[in-house]
Amino acid sequence: MKRLLLPIILVCFLTFPLDAVAQISVNFQAKANVADTKILLVDIATITPAGVEADAIGQLPVGLAPAPGMGKELSTVSVITSLRNRSEVAKVDWQGSETIAVYRQGNRISQEQLQQIIADYLQENSAKLPKAEIRFTSIRQPEKLTVPVGKLSWKVTPSHPEILGSSSFSISFTVDGKTAGNCLLRGKLEALADVATAEVTLHNGELITKDKISLKQQNIAGLDKPFLTVEQLLGMQVARTVNAGKAIEQKHIVSPPLVKDGDQVKIFARKGELQISTNGIAKANGRLGETIRVKNISSNNLIYCRVDSPGIVSVEF
Repeated sequence: MKRLLLPIILVCFLTFPLDAVAQISVNFQAKANVADTKILLVDIATITPAGVEADAIGQLPVGLAPAPGMGKELSTVSVITSLRNRSEVAKVDWQGSETIAVYRQGNRISQEQLQQIIADYLQENSAKLPKAEIRFTSIRQPEKLTVPVGKLSWKVTPSHPEILGSSSFSISFTVDGKTAGNCLLRGKLEALADVATAEVTLHNGELITKDKISLKQQNIAGLDKPFLTVEQLLGMQVARTVNAGKAIEQKHIVSPPLVKDGDQVKIFARKGELQISTNGIAKANGRLGETIRVKNISSNNLIYCRVDSPGIVSVEF
């Protein structure tokens, strides 16, 4: 009797319906959250019994996920239809909700955060900026920006390579090393500092004296080499008209001539270590290093000389 027990057990096992033992059940959920760009079956359904086969079925893609922070609705019938040719689900028992509301998780970046990113960028690059109160006022920026979840990083690019003078900043975001989006902030970049400013209108050719200028706070973002002290300008000559209230820039001034037209000058003629001198009359104004015409009093000849200092010119022969 004992010898018949094992064959009987084997016959019972072999004749028992295999589907009843190994059938996979997929139970669709009414709501689901996803984080990746694709929706997998395991994201929207509970798959039982657990095991290697259930895991494989769970990794089947069923569609594209919505944009980060957005949602979409899936039809269960559509999901099943899209998988009809997959052998893995040939004997699956489909159950659950008729529709699935899928929401993709996202990391929302607020306007305040965007502003802080620009502020941090300006602080990090302070060595490239003038010593001034730097501030960026946004005029136009996205109301909201949502990127995928993950390790977030970004890169800021100003519209002007020297930062100062930029009218916008572009921010490129990456999540886990992958491009996640970008945005553009338009606005006004200001650099407020005390700079030399004309108290009265300065006209071409006049010399600058202390009563004609003062230090006032100005936005120097669009200025070309303004002067930060009054002393730098005293005794300089105006090269082009500067209206009262305007900051004085490098292009507005020149050094006064060391030699003026009609001045008597000392001419030093040099050749190697040999040097001789004579007197002459300047025939034009001349600043340091400039070449002007000078009349040699002894010979009445006109020669070209370089201005070396007040009343001193030189020529090589």
